[in-house]
Amino acid sequence: MTKYEEMCQLNPTYTIKETTDPAFTKYGKIYTNYDVTDAIKYMDEQIKIDKDSNIYVPSNYALEQVPSMQTIGTDIYAGMPFEAGECTGQSSNFTAVEYHQGSELNVMITDVIMVLGKRSVLEENGTFNAKEEAELFFVPRGTVVEFYSDTLHYSPIKVDNSGFSIIVMLPAGSNTELPENFHSTNPRIVKKNKFQVVHESRTDKIEQGAQIGVSGELIELKPLN
Repeated sequence: MTKYEEMCQLNPTYTIKETTDPAFTKYGKIYTNYDVTDAIKYMDEQIKIDKDSNIYVPSNYALEQVPSMQTIGTDIYAGMPFEAGECTGQSSNFTAVEYHQGSELNVMITDVIMVLGKRSVLEENGTFNAKEEAELFFVPRGTVVEFYSDTLHYSPIKVDNSGFSIIVMLPAGSNTELPENFHSTNPRIVKKNKFQVVHESRTDKIEQGAQIGVSGELIELKPLN
């Protein structure tokens, strides 16, 4: 039995699809033409998964200098400055959605489950009910995937109990702190080029100014031991 099949069996109340499913194409594009062995080696050797929390580093200079990251960054962002950093952690549920102006490129260092939606649903309804309106995809280690700018997403959900690890590439400056004098009438802006709404259970983010916009029951998956 594959790990995908195991996850489906362990979480029978959820429909988990593979990235080969036609439904995935509206959310992003899988690239099979890049050899990311060097990036995976760097992550495996240099970046550890925290046992207790999620850690996200928007820009890791050493990772950005890895040859495959330079090649992919040039191809995806067409000469624009880009950043590459690591996102690791222990998420087993889905409590927020975000989007960016510009595609996000991920390299999966572990198998993960991505919960995806479309921004148009959020705009039309004013909220996003992830349990009813999102789709779940098993994305295996080594996958290089571009998520389009109108794809709602958040931190991956771990497949293995040890946690998840991915590389995140975005236009340079994304997900970094806003300047002290920043002012906008858009209540979804929480960081530079980061538009986010959260579930009411995320009192930590609400206290920091995030808006409630994820409704319904939480998506929560059991990881493999």
